[in-house]
Amino acid sequence: MTLTAQAQEVLDDLLEGNRRFREGQPQTYSYSPQDLLAISRNQAPRAAIIACADSRVSPELIFDQPLGSIFASRVPGNVASDSAKWMLDIAVNEFHVPLVMVMGHTGCLAIGQLLDGDKGGAGGLHRFSVLSAVYRAKARRPDDLYLEAVEQNVQQTVEHLARDSYALRGSLLEGTTSIVGAVYEMETGLVYTLEPSLDVYGRF
Repeated sequence: MTLTAQAQEVLDDLLEGNRRFREGQPQTYSYSPQDLLAISRNQAPRAAIIACADSRVSPELIFDQPLGSIFASRVPGNVASDSAKWMLDIAVNEFHVPLVMVMGHTGCLAIGQLLDGDKGGAGGLHRFSVLSAVYRAKARRPDDLYLEAVEQNVQQTVEHLARDSYALRGSLLEGTTSIVGAVYEMETGLVYTLEPSLDVYGRF
């Protein structure tokens, strides 16, 4: 599935912001009391991002974006949680965002725990969703199993969201919203996108 022209424009802007971030040249955003009042009354986000809850993975900072530009859901392992799906319903139905991004990251503790064989603890089905991505990665017999697991977990979340979010699925079919997977390299600050592997065949 290719990105729409509007989604590509938003993605290019995010990646340009990421370049500023990693080169240590972010834009300076300051907010007067009047600015904050205006933001409190209205928002027009251009992208919805599902990212990990990791304290080092903040989409607004990584993409050097101002308040009000990103509608975000953060959950361990950037999985297709109920809260992420609810966020997408709002982002797509209310704000008509042209771009949805699922962003995994290197150094992900959720991936690391399951690669180490930890299958217990909190998280329930979401923990097993990450485990499923680990199995997908192992089946590919990659040179770097950890990185492959991170990428497969992103791709799997993209698939789950497109399948389970009626709002997103409808917008994908109508061509008003696009979805992309990405990985944030914590060691370098770089965000790179993954080759799309999603096919949406029809509504439910």
